[in-house]
Amino acid sequence: MTAAPISFDALARSYNFRHPSDRVSLFRDVVLERVRAAPRPRRVLELGCGNGIAQDTSAPLAIGREADELWGLEPDAKIAKPAHVTNFQHALMETAKLPESYFDTAYSCLVMEHVADPVGFMRALHRVMKPGGEYLFMTMNARHYFVRIASTMRALHVDEFVLRKVRPGVVEDYHYPVQYRFNHPTSIARVCRETGFEEPRFAFVEFRGPAPYFPGPLKPFFNLMEWKRRRFHNPKVLLELYCLVRKPA
Repeated sequence: MTAAPISFDALARSYNFRHPSDRVSLFRDVVLERVRAAPRPRRVLELGCGNGIAQDTSAPLAIGREADELWGLEPDAKIAKPAHVTNFQHALMETAKLPESYFDTAYSCLVMEHVADPVGFMRALHRVMKPGGEYLFMTMNARHYFVRIASTMRALHVDEFVLRKVRPGVVEDYHYPVQYRFNHPTSIARVCRETGFEEPRFAFVEFRGPAPYFPGPLKPFFNLMEWKRRRFHNPKVLLELYCLVRKPA
């Protein structure tokens, strides 16, 4: 018998600092919970499907086994059609050719921080979701200290320079420009209201945190913030933001 995945509600009620799971399996389990709750035929849309979830293809394969149809969108034209999707397009959500009121569930992992036009994205998503359909996504939480630092560096146009110094090879190996326009609960809620969705629900998680970005002399700052997380339990400032958005039935 397959173990029941963790529910979004359970995640939202918890203080998930140093979560014992890992990013891929936890996100997979929360998506599976929502997919399995949908009536058949289960039509699922994966946004940013090119390299799997956090570069891991096992999670979307597991989700695909529970879906009757798993469609995928990928904006990077260099990425070939993944094996796990039944229908594939190289497109942004805003420009994709998708059937109207068709999908029960949509999901994305580490995509929304890259979206340049959140209103256009969510309007397009609203059009293709069934009444009562849900969009579950994970992105970097704008309230976390690391994301605040990264956003400031992005605004000053020094983010790639600094990234090359602290994480050599990352920019060259993988880089899709960040926008940070849809990763704060307040802005997410505003856009959802504007585009016809219900009020979004949130959960927050942190695993190892941004340790690789604080090498050498920067390590004491990271350790200080880790101590603060253990001492003061504020889930809203953890690194990863999970959001569940529903189209009204």
